Amino acid sequence: MSSSVFANLGHVLRSRDPAVDQRRARRELVDMVSHVTARGRTHDVQIINISALGLMCRTDAALLKGERVTFWLPVLNDYAAEVRWVEEGRVGVEFVSPIAPRLYDTLLSLIPPRRTAW
Repeated sequence: MSSSVFANLGHVLRSRDPAVDQRRARRELVDMVSHVTARGRTHDVQIINISALGLMCRTDAALLKGERVTFWLPVLNDYAAEVRWVEEGRVGVEFVSPIAPRLYDTLLSLIPPRRTAW
């Protein structure tokens, strides 16, 4: 089989995940246990990826799209976010204010990177 068939599979990735081209900031894969506070209650979360603009996590909490929440993050403590989507135990949020570049670099240095993609 010709190697040119496998030369560029970027279009396959884009066709399977249209969000790839829509992201405004690169997300870093991480593996961090934390908590989210919503409606006065605190819930455990497993942060899967993060950027200066938001994060995705897994949680059993019944978070609602559009809801304001706070996430505990190193350096930042309780950082405000808005829930953008909820799907089968995964939640995507956008931070109310983007994390400043220096603080973001410091935060990333304190969060364990994910060893494998899920």
